[in-house]
Amino acid sequence: MVSGEGEYLFVGGWREVSLVDVLGYPSFTLWLGKCNLRCPWCSNYDLAMGRVGRRVRISEIVKLVKEAEAFVDYFHVTGGEPTLQLKPLKKLLSQVKAETGLLLSLDTNATIPSAVEKLVPMLDHIAIDVKAPLSDLKKYARATGVSERYMRYVLPKIKESIVIAAAVPFLELRTTLVPSLLSCADVIRIVEELEDLLPPVQSRLVYVVQQFIPYEGVKGLYSEARATPAEHVKRCAEEVAAHSTRFEVYYRTLEEGVQRCSTPG
Repeated sequence: MVSGEGEYLFVGGWREVSLVDVLGYPSFTLWLGKCNLRCPWCSNYDLAMGRVGRRVRISEIVKLVKEAEAFVDYFHVTGGEPTLQLKPLKKLLSQVKAETGLLLSLDTNATIPSAVEKLVPMLDHIAIDVKAPLSDLKKYARATGVSERYMRYVLPKIKESIVIAAAVPFLELRTTLVPSLLSCADVIRIVEELEDLLPPVQSRLVYVVQQFIPYEGVKGLYSEARATPAEHVKRCAEEVAAHSTRFEVYYRTLEEGVQRCSTPG
């Protein structure tokens, strides 16, 4: 029997030094288990389902972060969906902030705006995975593997979270170009909708077009899909950059890593 509510997190794993989770910065990255979406192309599907992972004491995590502090700039929490464990997550972030000099980062699907609102004052960076056009309920439901009825409830919350998250110094919005789910036209539409949705802010606003890769953690149909061609991802990001008026636009592929698109003109 484990005592001490809020002293533990359900953890899938961690990486002491990651170069891919916070754009342009090394991070200590922690993966938390369980998710409230069921994206059919998820690279951490077993973790999202809660099939893998273990309960880890917050003090143990803080100790590991302190040992890696000299090698990273950020402490980054991803998942799964971290905001499902809000109470212990807040405690963890508070302790890391108090005991290290690291910046704090969160990757979220943005489905729980009340949690995002509570965490924003603590955070220096938020990454939000925007799965499909925010105006297309059916496509967002398909991209996230949930019913349209559930998505009708959740989609307004995602929009609310994005607006709330714009208060952090560095907001990174990402879309994975998944074959048979999203076209480049969809991605351009996402950016146009985001630019209309976001309030005027002083934050750094970044948008990343990401390559789908059938990693080992992908299950089902998409485990057999081919990676999105790198050149397709690059061309799409360049089109996004030509349309965007507010974002720094990047693309991320296995072949080239992360690259910024130059602004036309």
